[in-house]
Amino acid sequence: MSPKALSAAVLCAAVVLGLAGLAAPAATAAPAVKSDFNGDGFPDLAVGVPAGTADGRAKAGFVHVLWGSPDGLGGSSSKISQASSGIPGTAESGDRFGYAVQAADLNGDSYADLAVTAPGEQIGSSAGDHQGAAYVLWGSARGLTSGLTVAKGVADQQLGKLVTAGDYDGDGDRDLVLSVQGEEGGATVLRPGPLTTQAPLSLVEGYDFGGARALTSADFDGDGTDDFAVTYKGMESSGTRVRTLASGSWRTTWDASDSGTALAAGDFNRDGRADLTIGEVQPDPEADGTYCEDRLGGAIATVYGAPGSTLGGKVTCTTQSSPYVGGTAEAGDNFGASLVVADLDGSSDDLLAGASHEAVGSAAEAGAFWELEAGYDGVFTGPSFSQNSTGVAGTAEAGDHFGAALAAADYDGAAYGDLVIGAPGENASTSGSTTVSSGGVWYRPSAGDHPRLPAVSLTPAKLGLDGAPAYGGVLGK
Repeated sequence: MSPKALSAAVLCAAVVLGLAGLAAPAATAAPAVKSDFNGDGFPDLAVGVPAGTADGRAKAGFVHVLWGSPDGLGGSSSKISQASSGIPGTAESGDRFGYAVQAADLNGDSYADLAVTAPGEQIGSSAGDHQGAAYVLWGSARGLTSGLTVAKGVADQQLGKLVTAGDYDGDGDRDLVLSVQGEEGGATVLRPGPLTTQAPLSLVEGYDFGGARALTSADFDGDGTDDFAVTYKGMESSGTRVRTLASGSWRTTWDASDSGTALAAGDFNRDGRADLTIGEVQPDPEADGTYCEDRLGGAIATVYGAPGSTLGGKVTCTTQSSPYVGGTAEAGDNFGASLVVADLDGSSDDLLAGASHEAVGSAAEAGAFWELEAGYDGVFTGPSFSQNSTGVAGTAEAGDHFGAALAAADYDGAAYGDLVIGAPGENASTSGSTTVSSGGVWYRPSAGDHPRLPAVSLTPAKLGLDGAPAYGGVLGK
């Protein structure tokens, strides 16, 4: 289907897969750290390319850093892999380095660092032992030029498909929570800080016959310590939880039976408290009810904060059938499958939502994204954009998956959040039975800083990465 255009002009440019987001108000979210890896005052964008070739090894993976500047993104970039000098590990086929990326100041030196996972990393000596590993690449005036292995998977468990960061125990050191997946279920584990030294992993919680699908961190109860949110799904149970370690042991402070594929935290109704959005929300079949009864094409549930509690406020549900929301709901759209929070105009946190499987005209799974803003009643409204929208470079084509990943930060240092949109299926080609995509990202400066400039496409060819498959794969949040 063709997303409805609620505005004749498209917001300027760019959203990329998995990158560092805008600073949320300190009272509501985890301490915000710009993704400024080289300390020049401009946030940078880390794009994980886990299916990319590094040092001649297929799917060894790499991270492509697009450096921020007064002109935004796209002027200069760096390819970082395990074959790069100073980066821990060795580039090997199937490592999938860059599968998940998370920017934060992880050693307190005021440079943003980058947590990177490689779930295909071989830890054991036997062929086929892919337990996974996690690394921290340290920011410096020279960029990301050194790092440390901070966690390794163990037998029969694969580490590192998801990662989030926060100071969960309140000791002043940033910690990591990572996902683990085994044959009979998954778990989330804590890698406590300081991340500059070795430390063992400890269990946060397990998920029988299932696993975590998305993670995020924020101070949901307002006690000054970061909390950890997870949405999970299994054969016998599913749900979304907020967990706190403030008392010295993990406990659940909020729980819902609905699960999703994406999470984002922000202050959407301007009340100074953290709210939580659950993207592509689905009910637990064993539960009595659900936040969103109408889920055709995908739905986003927003749970608002309340005084003296964790997420104790009202709940709203947003779909393409909601009033003043662009698009038309159709089965399989996966509306809300990707989410990121940004302040696009200085008024409040906005919610960016992607639907990589949205049809645009006759182009199936071309993809689209939405810029949503909540009113004081907590209800979201906003337009949708695709590659067929005015001011967005390119043409919507089947399988582009535009909007599969989103990111936002003030990359040009002007004032407000700019967007990055990933399209991992861009410029796909087929050879025999194999389909290879070069992928791409789109950069759009904020309309709050500029006139509505066109969204600029940054493809591998433009950035000197010809032939890198699945380029638009994951962005560092």
